[in-house]
Amino acid sequence: ADICQTKFMEALPLMRLASGSALNREVDPVWMTTALRMIGPDGLVYWPSLPWAKKPDWSEPSPDADQYAVPLFCGRTISAMTAYMLLDPQGPWRREIERVVGALNALAIHKQDYAYFPQGGFVPGGPRPRQAAAPLGIWSSLVGWTTQGLAQFARASGSELALELASKLARYLRWRGAYYGPNGEFLPNWAPSKERRGTAEGYQPFEPGPPPANNRIHFQHHMVPLLGMLDYALTAGDGDMAEFVRAAFEWAKSKGQTTVGYFPENVDNVEYEGSETCEVAGMIGLALKLSQAGLGDYWDDADRWVRNQFAENQLRRADWIYRVHRGGQVWPRRRVPLSQINEVSQTADRVPERNIGAFAGWPAANDFFNGQGTGIMHCCTGNGTRALYYVWEHILTHDHGQVAINLLLNRPSRWADVHSYLPYEGRVEVRLKEPCSLRIRIPEWVHPAQTTCWVNDQARAVGWEGRYAPVGLVGPGDRVQLAFPISERIRQTDIEKRHYSLTIKGSEVVAIDPPGRFCPLYQRDHYRENSVRWRKATRFVSDKEIYW
Repeated sequence: ADICQTKFMEALPLMRLASGSALNREVDPVWMTTALRMIGPDGLVYWPSLPWAKKPDWSEPSPDADQYAVPLFCGRTISAMTAYMLLDPQGPWRREIERVVGALNALAIHKQDYAYFPQGGFVPGGPRPRQAAAPLGIWSSLVGWTTQGLAQFARASGSELALELASKLARYLRWRGAYYGPNGEFLPNWAPSKERRGTAEGYQPFEPGPPPANNRIHFQHHMVPLLGMLDYALTAGDGDMAEFVRAAFEWAKSKGQTTVGYFPENVDNVEYEGSETCEVAGMIGLALKLSQAGLGDYWDDADRWVRNQFAENQLRRADWIYRVHRGGQVWPRRRVPLSQINEVSQTADRVPERNIGAFAGWPAANDFFNGQGTGIMHCCTGNGTRALYYVWEHILTHDHGQVAINLLLNRPSRWADVHSYLPYEGRVEVRLKEPCSLRIRIPEWVHPAQTTCWVNDQARAVGWEGRYAPVGLVGPGDRVQLAFPISERIRQTDIEKRHYSLTIKGSEVVAIDPPGRFCPLYQRDHYRENSVRWRKATRFVSDKEIYW
C-alpha cells in the first residue's frame, strides 16, 4: 500500500490486544512479512512507487525511482514493529528495528546537541547529503513521527542509540525547526524570514522561494511532533521537554472548542475548517499521557473529547451515504467508470459498508460530512484507531496493588471490571477480581459532597485526594458503587465560526441545534432517559497490556 499503511500496522495489534478479536487474523502475518521485506540492505524502510501509491510531496527532493524511503514513516514502521516485539519477544523484531535505527542515525545530520534529516525522501543508492540546511517550518515537523517511534522502541528495549537520536530530533523540533514559539505556540507552516525561523542557516531545500501568501498553521503537523517529544521526554526523564509539551498543549487547547473537542485543521483561518480526527485523536493522546505522568490534570478534557467529537467522528452506519448519492447532494470529485477499475487496488463493492469503523476526515460540529471533499481520509482512521487504545489503556490503571479508575467508561480487566451508567445515571460500579487499594475519579461537574459510596451495599465514607475518591482496600468479589447527581443543561456556543445550541447531560452532548444536513451527529435521545439500557455481551479480558 502507501506510506499511511504504517498507521494501520501500528494500530492493528493494539486493537487485537484490547478487543481479543481474531477477525481476518490471516492479514497480520502478511502485513508484517511484507514490512520486513521492505527493509533494504541499508536498513531504511522503502515503499514501492505504485500507480495507487503516489509518492507524496514530502518525499521531495529525490529523483524518480521504483522505491523510496521517507524517514518520518520509517518512524511509524518502528512503532508498529515495536508493538509486535512487545507481544512476540521471540520474533525478529528487535534485530530488524535496530537495523532501521542505525540507518536513520547514519542518515541524519548531527549538529552539536540536535539532528535532522537533510531531505524528506531518499531512493536506493541515491545521494545522502552530509552538508545541508535544516528543513524549516512544516518540513521540520516530519521528524515528529520518527521521534515517537524511536522513543517507543527505546522505552521497550533500552536502546541507547534510539534514545539519543530521539533526543537530538526532539531538540531540533523544539529549537531549530522554526515551528514552535518559546512557549509552545504554533508558528506558521512556512517561515518567512531567517529571523522568524530562529536559525542562521539558509532556506530549506524543500521551499527555496518566499512563503505562500496563505501561510496557515496546520494543527495536525504541529500536534504530532508533540506526541513524539512527550514520549521521548517521559522515556528519558527530560522534565524541561515535558513542560514544553504541556505548554504547547495548553496553547493548542485555546485554539479549539474544548466542550466537545473540536480542533480545526488550520488554526485561525478566515475560512471554515473541519475537525480532522487526526488532531482530535492526538489531543486526546496528549491529555491522557500528560495526566498519567502527573504533568497536569486533563482527565476531564479527554473524557469530554472522547464522548463527543471523537465518538461522533467514527462512521457507524452507511445508509445515509447511499441517500446522499441517490439525491445528487454531492458532486463526486472523481468519477471512475466500472470498466476502468483496477481490481488490484480499487473496488466498487459495498464501499460504504466496508468503511464502517473508519474516522471522518473533515467533519463539522454537527455533521459527519461537511459537504466538501471525500469525507474520509484514512490517515485519520489510523490515528483514530490508535487513540482508541490510548483510551482503553488509561480508563483503568494498575500499579503495585493500586487500581485507579481514571475515566468512567466501561472496561473489563484482570484486576477489576468497570460498569459505567453514564450518561443515563450518575453512577459507576466496580467489580473487583483481585485484592487492591482502589480509588475512583469523579467527573468535573460533580462536587465531592454530592457523592455517596457503597462497598457490597454497605455505605463507606471516603476522604478525597483531589478529584479521586480513595475507597481503600477491597478484595475479590467486592462490588463498589459511587453515585452522584446528573442533569441536563443548555449551552450556547460558537464552534468554528458557527453558532450552536448544545444540550449536555453530564459530559455528553445529547442534542445539537441546528442539526447536520448529511449525517447529523448527536442523535442521542436515548441518553436523555434516566434509566440505563442494558444489552447482553461477551466481554473480553486481555491478559496483556503494553504501555503505549
